[in-house]
Formats: sequence, C-alpha cells, structure tokens
Amino acid sequence: MQIKSRRVILRRTTQEDLPFLKCLWNDGRVMKWVGFPIGLGATDESIAVWFRKRSAEPRFFHFIVWDANGRRCGEVCYDVDPGQKRAGLDVKFAPESQGRGLATDALRALTDHIFAVEEDVDEVWTEPSTANVAARKLYARCGLAEKPRPMDMKQDVPYWALERSRWTELKTNAEQTHAPDALPRGGDA
Repeated sequence: MQIKSRRVILRRTTQEDLPFLKCLWNDGRVMKWVGFPIGLGATDESIAVWFRKRSAEPRFFHFIVWDANGRRCGEVCYDVDPGQKRAGLDVKFAPESQGRGLATDALRALTDHIFAVEEDVDEVWTEPSTANVAARKLYARCGLAEKPRPMDMKQDVPYWALERSRWTELKTNAEQTHAPDALPRGGDA
C-alpha cells in the first residue's frame, strides 16, 4: 500500500526498510525529542522483533516516507483506537531531510488518508514535546492544535489534535479557493 502526495510517497514499511529505521532511531538528533538523546540503541534483532509485533496489530499502520528522488527520508505512522475514535500519529525525519517541507507534505497526506479510510476515527492526535518548537510548527501547519487531554489519557504531556469536522472544513475551504490546500502555512520541521 502507498499514499502519494505532491512531494512524497508513503509506502507501507517492509523488512527491506528496517536498516533505514535502525539508523533513524539510533540518531540522537531525531530521537532526543522522544527521550533518547543518544538514540534508541536499536539492533537488527530489536528492530526485527518490533516489526513482527507491530505488523501483527490490525489497527497500526507504519509507512516509510520517500522523496521525489526515490530516497527514504522519514517515517510516519498511525495507531487507531476505535473505542475512543482516535488515531495517534507519529512522524520522524532524517536530519538531512528536515526543513524542506517534506514532513508537512507527508503528515498532511497521512491525515487525509486516515480521514478518508478510517470511518471510525473522529480525531487524530500527537504529543509533541514542549521544547520541540519545530514539531509544534509542523503540527500547526497540518491543522492540529494544542487541546486539553482527554480524561481517559494520562495527563502528563501536551496533546495536539485535529478533529474530522475541522479537517473537513479546511479541505472544503481549500477546494473553494482552488488552493493546493488551505491548511496553515509556515516554515517546516
């Protein structure tokens, strides 16, 4: 399965992508924002175990992001919680691919995909670190905003979300103005 956008292609992760993920997850510049300032310390074995486990989960979807030159540049994923009608998002990009608008394009494509195919999802959400200004700007460009955490979730980190109704409104506005999209703009993460 793949999702195409203007500048990137999201392809479901395969075993051939695991060396790329290992490098991405072991890069402290990428992983410091999720609590691993020197990287995750992933091994071939630990990545393979993760892949087998997550691939067996029916509501988890992981993608490698490819740029227009056919190079892997990052990862995006979502995990559906049908009971709460939410999908958790995650995005990580290699440092050399940051700041080029690719993460914005990838996250918008992923969000569009989720709301198009996941009928039981009313909201997408993520938890950017307060210190990760670039990530917060990325999420804002993609229509997410900081909101109070739902009561069923641990109340310890910021919660950013985009509701289906707001996404529909943004898409409708984009179509009416004939713009490529009407989501907020700015620099890129």
